[in-house]
Amino acid sequence: MGFAIDWIDCVFRCLSTVTYTVVLNGILGERFLPSRGLRQGDPLDPFLFLVCSKGLSSFLRQGSVGNRVHGFRINRYALEITHLLFADDSLIFGEATTRGASNLKQLLQEYSECSGQLINYDKSRLFFSSNVHDDNHADVKHVLNVDHTSCLDKYFGLPSIVGQNKREAFQHLLERVHSRVSNWCAHPLSQGGKEVFIKFVLQAIPVYAMSVFLLPNTLCRDLERVLAKF
Repeated sequence: MGFAIDWIDCVFRCLSTVTYTVVLNGILGERFLPSRGLRQGDPLDPFLFLVCSKGLSSFLRQGSVGNRVHGFRINRYALEITHLLFADDSLIFGEATTRGASNLKQLLQEYSECSGQLINYDKSRLFFSSNVHDDNHADVKHVLNVDHTSCLDKYFGLPSIVGQNKREAFQHLLERVHSRVSNWCAHPLSQGGKEVFIKFVLQAIPVYAMSVFLLPNTLCRDLERVLAKF
């Protein structure tokens, strides 16, 4: 990635000087050198993580420019999206063909050789569009050696895929508010106590979802009714 030799040596010393000790039955064991990783709480850790993420993004962008991988476009004039990164999770978009899967696997192998990081295929999953034929499912799974899932779990408490029915996708927020209100109705609260409970507990439930998605107006009105009745 073009880093200076002095910078590489400094980072390597941070990795090579790490030692750990294990406490077993209250007895501190001997120090040992791990094969990889920084010491716990090292302030350099998040910055190295960002450097590695930047390297992965560069590999995927170069693959897109060289027509080795193909992402998707929201419309014909939009930029092509090949990947999304958040925290330590990666979402990679590609062509559901044998050629597309082979090119993607080759890119990931090249990234592993350059960075020293390994791809954990056991923790990875494939998700196909409804337009992809079953035969393509088998071909891509065979090339990447990754299991296929037809249902993506929630991510940070929010649905990974939101269909046309947004009301159904975010109905769980209204149910959570109902549940909290039902649990606290049996407890006598003063007017001030109810106000604090509404502001700091009930209204906090949909805040994160509303910062990411535009919730349906009908759902927002139902949430307001529940708070008003409480």
